[in-house]
Amino acid sequence: MGPSKPPDEAFFGFVERPFSLTPDPKYYFRSRSHSRAFDALSAGIARRESLLLVTGDLGVGKTTLCRTFMALPERKTRAALVGNSLLSPEDLLRLLLQDLGAIAKNEVLHGRLVGAPRVELQQMLDEFLMRLRSSKDGAVLIIDEAHSLPASTVDQIVQLAALQSNGEKVLQIVLAGQPSVTGGPALPRALDERLATRAKLLPFERDECGHYVHHRLTIAGGAGVTFSPRAMDVIYGLSGGVARLVNLLGERALQEAATLGSRKVEPGMIESAASALQLLRLRPKRFRWFGVQAR
Repeated sequence: MGPSKPPDEAFFGFVERPFSLTPDPKYYFRSRSHSRAFDALSAGIARRESLLLVTGDLGVGKTTLCRTFMALPERKTRAALVGNSLLSPEDLLRLLLQDLGAIAKNEVLHGRLVGAPRVELQQMLDEFLMRLRSSKDGAVLIIDEAHSLPASTVDQIVQLAALQSNGEKVLQIVLAGQPSVTGGPALPRALDERLATRAKLLPFERDECGHYVHHRLTIAGGAGVTFSPRAMDVIYGLSGGVARLVNLLGERALQEAATLGSRKVEPGMIESAASALQLLRLRPKRFRWFGVQAR
């Protein structure tokens, strides 16, 4: 027997958690902002641009966008995703060589890359890119959390973009990160000056927030639960349309609804969820907008 489902999953008949925070391309929701960013990056990849950037505040879906790009069935180029932006230059090169298939799997298993100096790793990658160029092939490197890149790894990325073998943009690099406090990309000038495509992810608008919740419930198999319009107003007011906060509120509200035996999520359940998540520091002021009684 497998593990039993949580009470809310069992009560509503979900096949999986609809509001999990784990980035999953299956749940990718193309809001207007996401559609613009997705299309801009797709066009930049098609034009063989060497360096592309997508920015967005914490929780708006940058990682899910990156993973969705990786999972595209029509993607023809090789791709590697860096989820840990604190990698050293050597670790970045090792990941590239391994994930792009530059060396055979049995060589990886036998530790060929372990302990190899940076200059050797760089030479191996350069030779691999030369082979790709000869075969009219390409590769894409996607780096999430790019605003946290160490200076030495930034230098390595600049070198990758300037490789002689990359003259025909064989290796394309997509950076995803948070904007700086001034609103621009939180990237060193050496990278910023090379950017060809810039896209920005924004929080959901009110109508998109409702569509997003319905989208996730449907995929998770939750046909027997609804969020009332007023409940969605409260979710939007508290989250500002930030997907991560919507997920947190949605998951906790479903637990509240299951406990009460209700298949309809109402504003009071969102308030209880927000209180448990400590999102109600400004509760009296914010909830007056929606007519919800503060307790």
